[in-house]
Amino acid sequence: MSNKDINIIFFGNTDFSNPTLLACNNSFNLKAVVTNKSKKMGRGQKILDTPVMTLAKEENLKIIEGVDLNDASFIDRLKDLNPDFFVVVAYRILPKSLLSIPKYGSINIHSSLLPKYRGAAPIQHALLNQEDSTGVSTFLIEPKVDTGKIIDQLKIEITKDDNYGSLSKKLSEAGADLIESSINKCLHYSSELIEQDNSMATLAPKISKDDLKINWNDDSDIILAKVKAFSPTPGAFTTLNSKRLKIFKAESINTNDDRQIGSVYNVDKSFFDVQCGRNALRIFNVQLEGKKAMDSKDFIVGYQNLDSSILL
Repeated sequence: MSNKDINIIFFGNTDFSNPTLLACNNSFNLKAVVTNKSKKMGRGQKILDTPVMTLAKEENLKIIEGVDLNDASFIDRLKDLNPDFFVVVAYRILPKSLLSIPKYGSINIHSSLLPKYRGAAPIQHALLNQEDSTGVSTFLIEPKVDTGKIIDQLKIEITKDDNYGSLSKKLSEAGADLIESSINKCLHYSSELIEQDNSMATLAPKISKDDLKINWNDDSDIILAKVKAFSPTPGAFTTLNSKRLKIFKAESINTNDDRQIGSVYNVDKSFFDVQCGRNALRIFNVQLEGKKAMDSKDFIVGYQNLDSSILL
């Protein structure tokens, strides 16, 4: 069986999905793309497609959107496409009724080295925990989330400059690089797939709004990790004069100064410092509630008495 004889149905929603969508379209017979329905977004209620739908339209691919995954007609529609594999990247959890449809199984791309960081937010948790590296895993989907046999894995270094955006891009591209070999491994070397060691599993649950709030009593390295984990979206935040202030770029600096925790000082042309429980955070890019994101130099120009403020 050549690659172009292998029928694929792709499931995905986000930018993270798109490199693998392209890889599947280039290497296999991509029968259809399943993605969420377009939504009205923003003040103008403009209808926006998912990134996957946008790309699928550009590539003139067959799109199935906004479906009830348990709907009988949808299930029959998938069966009629005679898929060999489902490939699932940043989509919803597939119900058990779908997993029996593809001839050889359903493959998920997960942005961690499973069984580490099972769950919805593996990239954010790797950054929050100040890991030196993470990776991407391809595995066969089982009814229990993120527990199936490992097909392949690729380790990725986390650099000091990485944030959620940059690390997500690296991992999405790594996942796309693995998909062709992973499908062929399932077809020809299935005995080499590896059971996950559940005793080594750790969890990466969905991020809550409370997780985004900065606690200035923490060590500056912990706060910096939070800034990186939630940049460029949704943004770690603090409060400045009763308004939410998101911080997108910063660095940790050593200091022995005895200042009030949360106090702003050393306001420069291009940054300002904030006292933490230990050491300080130097801040380079922010977004004040109701305003656009901007470099600190522009924020400083437009905000009076910043150097006497306390962040909460």
